[in-house]
Amino acid sequence: MEVSGLAKDTYHHLKEDKKGKVLTVLKRLFQEKPFQEVTVKEIVEELDIARGSFYQYFEDLEDAYFTVLDSEVTDIHMLFMHILHKKKGNLEATLLEYGEQLSKILFQKDTYAIYRNRYLYWNDSLNQKWKKNHREQTQIFMEVKDNNSIELEKMLYLQGVIHALIKRNFQENWSKQEFLKKFKLHIYWVMKGVDNNGNG
Repeated sequence: MEVSGLAKDTYHHLKEDKKGKVLTVLKRLFQEKPFQEVTVKEIVEELDIARGSFYQYFEDLEDAYFTVLDSEVTDIHMLFMHILHKKKGNLEATLLEYGEQLSKILFQKDTYAIYRNRYLYWNDSLNQKWKKNHREQTQIFMEVKDNNSIELEKMLYLQGVIHALIKRNFQENWSKQEFLKKFKLHIYWVMKGVDNNGNG
């Protein structure tokens, strides 16, 4: 996935090998621990660059983190809307394919830890800055709201259900098969009602 414009022009104009080195170090550090435990000090020490160079590349640590996310992580909200469009608005068919896609995305070996730290340690401060820097991603919900406030509530409800499942997946260390099984069960309840046992 191509890195977005979050990083400064100085970063984007680096030679490919140097840019790759920066991204590799950032990716490894944000895989190893939550954003809140990573410091600019260790980044510049790992890269053997001056602290000032880091700030020529990124506005702050958050922008460095978001650069990694933009490079390595699939935007699951845009993915959902893409599948919904492909399925011509059929919500049940969309959700079932979405679960299959998520089970592939979340369990990729080289990005599993990035997703894990993203969902376990994301906080309101990161969320606010992310929204500010990724307006095109939040715009999809605003377009739904403009068309139908009830549909927006549905989208936000489903978002809450799915995000909770993803977070539990990492908290409880589910396997790919366990995630998909629980995803399908929850979607069955969403579509058929929680009084059903999910065997139908």
